[in-house]
Amino acid sequence: MQMEEQTDILIAKKLTGEATTAELQRLDEWLQEDGNKQHYDNIVAAWKEADDLLGAKHFDKTQAWATIAKHTVDRATIKPARTIAMPLWAKYAAGIAAILLVGLIIMRPATDAGMVTLIADAGNTSVVLPDKSRITLREGSKLVYPENFNGSERNVSLEGEAFFEVTRDTAHPFVVDAQSVSVTVLGTSFDVRCNAREAEVIVATGKVRVENKQVKGSEVLLTPGEYASLKADVLTENTTEGSNYLFWKTGKLSYDNKTLQYIIGDIAQHYHVQIKADSTMAEERKSQLITISFQNQSIETILNELCLIAQCKWQQTDENYVIMAK
Repeated sequence: MQMEEQTDILIAKKLTGEATTAELQRLDEWLQEDGNKQHYDNIVAAWKEADDLLGAKHFDKTQAWATIAKHTVDRATIKPARTIAMPLWAKYAAGIAAILLVGLIIMRPATDAGMVTLIADAGNTSVVLPDKSRITLREGSKLVYPENFNGSERNVSLEGEAFFEVTRDTAHPFVVDAQSVSVTVLGTSFDVRCNAREAEVIVATGKVRVENKQVKGSEVLLTPGEYASLKADVLTENTTEGSNYLFWKTGKLSYDNKTLQYIIGDIAQHYHVQIKADSTMAEERKSQLITISFQNQSIETILNELCLIAQCKWQQTDENYVIMAK
């Protein structure tokens, strides 16, 4: 990437609030050099002009940047004749113009149909839908929803994971197309994790109907504390405990009278690491019951606190953690 393009992207990140402290410092140093302040002012003017054209209702700069920041655009492909009639774009800010134009195409591909696409590329993202339902989208996930719910159903589609807090409306069911399953509710809160072949739906409040889209007639009705799991085209129903499934959203893990073996297995799953009890640890030590909770703590801090209560110790080998007796 050329130095000029890197600078333009730094400016874009500052405008959207995505720049780190180090990036802001680097940009400030660049601004001190002769002639750069004018280039910066011209790009800011182009950015504002683009935002005015689209209107606040139709263009969210933060969402646009979160989606298209990972894209690189060859300056040579940006032709003034193809830009919207904004002289500043072509004259002063080819890099920013490219970013904004790509943002228009990617973030609002179905403007005529009144659809909005939200991609959580820069961390977990929350959005309030037209019916006042609130959705928290996990980083890396995608949500598509209409600007207005006008039909008999409130339809949205999800790829990845999200927590839904749905406003109750008995006349208009809320339906989530979650790739491999369909989720229907009236007003409730629940978590959905899905891909093209598997899915998991966990209910916090209310009732949820989950349908296997691949097998006609395969569905379950869930109430609080229950979850549905789809694997190998088989939809099953089970119960869950607590709210640790929302760790990605809340950062909280809580255990009430759980065995040490269970706790280290659950922590490993949430932190995507390997934790195991040493083969020399006695079974009674691994099966001891523990009550403990953690909030936004590092894996090392968690293991320190856990071992303090369980009277054991831990060590790390590469990316693996081993729990041992003292």
